[in-house]
Amino acid sequence: MRAKQMMMGVVAAVAMGAMAETANTVKVTKFHQSYPYTGKATVQYTVGGTLPANAVAEITINTDDASATFTQSNIVTGANSYVIDFASSFGGALLLTNASFVVTIAGALGGVQLWEGGPYWAECNVGASKPEEYGYYFWWGDTVGYTRSGGTWNDDEWGGYYSGVTWVSSTGQQMSSSPFSPSSCPTYNKNNSALQSAGYIDSTGNLVAAHDAATAHLGAPWRMPTSAEIQALDDNCTTTWITTNGVSGRLVTGKDSYANRSIFLPAAGWGYDSCLYGLGLDGRYWSSTPNSDDSDFAWELYFDSGYFDRGYNYRYYGRSVRPVRGFAE
Repeated sequence: MRAKQMMMGVVAAVAMGAMAETANTVKVTKFHQSYPYTGKATVQYTVGGTLPANAVAEITINTDDASATFTQSNIVTGANSYVIDFASSFGGALLLTNASFVVTIAGALGGVQLWEGGPYWAECNVGASKPEEYGYYFWWGDTVGYTRSGGTWNDDEWGGYYSGVTWVSSTGQQMSSSPFSPSSCPTYNKNNSALQSAGYIDSTGNLVAAHDAATAHLGAPWRMPTSAEIQALDDNCTTTWITTNGVSGRLVTGKDSYANRSIFLPAAGWGYDSCLYGLGLDGRYWSSTPNSDDSDFAWELYFDSGYFDRGYNYRYYGRSVRPVRGFAE
C-alpha cells in the first residue's frame, strides 16, 4: 500500500497580542516516503509572499497512524523541503496512509529565538499586549487566568504586598473566593500517575494542550515552556535587572550571535489567597512540568533583582505564563 498524498494551501497567520498577521501563502507540493519504509519521509512545499524576519514553518502532519508537529527554520520564499524522521518521532518505521499536511508560517514579531535550536519565546505574558504588562495569573494546570482588582498596599519585611485583593477571571467573573488556595487547585497533591490518569499531563510528563494556559489563550503552536526549557533559558542567556516604562523586571538576552535578541520579563509578583505579593520585586513563571519528586509542586522560573534560576513551588500559587513555540533541539 502506498501513502496517499493530499495537497493543501493555507494562509499563514499567527494570532497573539502584538503579533502581526503574515500574508504568506503555503502549498504542500509533494509528500514522498521512500521504499523500503525506513521511517523517514520528505514533505516539499512552496511559500509565497515576503517572509517575516526569522520566519519558521510549523509543519503538522496527520495520518491514519499518528500525528505530530515539527518546526523548520531557515525557510525561503519559494520551494522548501523537510525530511521527517518518523522512526524517532513515532517509535518505529511506518508505512503512512492518508497523509495530510498543514504548514504555517510565523515570524519573529512576538517570538524571539534566544539560542541556536531553542524555541521562540513570546514577547508578552499571557493576557498582556505589551512586554511590560503583567498579564494573567494562573495556578498550575489552570487555563482561566486571573487579574487583581483592588486591595490595600501593606509594607512589610518582604517589600510589601496587596491584601484584600478581589480576583477577576479572564472571562470577566469577579471571584467570590480566591482561586489561589489548596482547596481551589485540582492539581494539588497529585503525583504524576494521578495527573496523567486525570488527563492533566501526557506521557512526556508535561501539561496537555487542554490544560496549557498558553495554548488555551493563544492557540497552537503556542504553549508553556517545559522545565528543561526554563533551565536552558538560564544556561544560554544573560539577564539584567532593569526598569522599562516604569516596570521592573529582567531583560533576558542571548549570547554570542544571539546577543542582539532579548525579551523582557516583568516582575509581576505572585498570587496567594486574597493577596498579591512581590509586585515589581520578583517574577514567578510556570513551566508545564510538575515536580515528579513531590505531588505538591511544579517547576517554575523565579527571579528578583539579584537572582535568576529555575525552582519549584506550590501549584496553587498564582503565577505568570510566558509562552513559547517550537521545540528545543
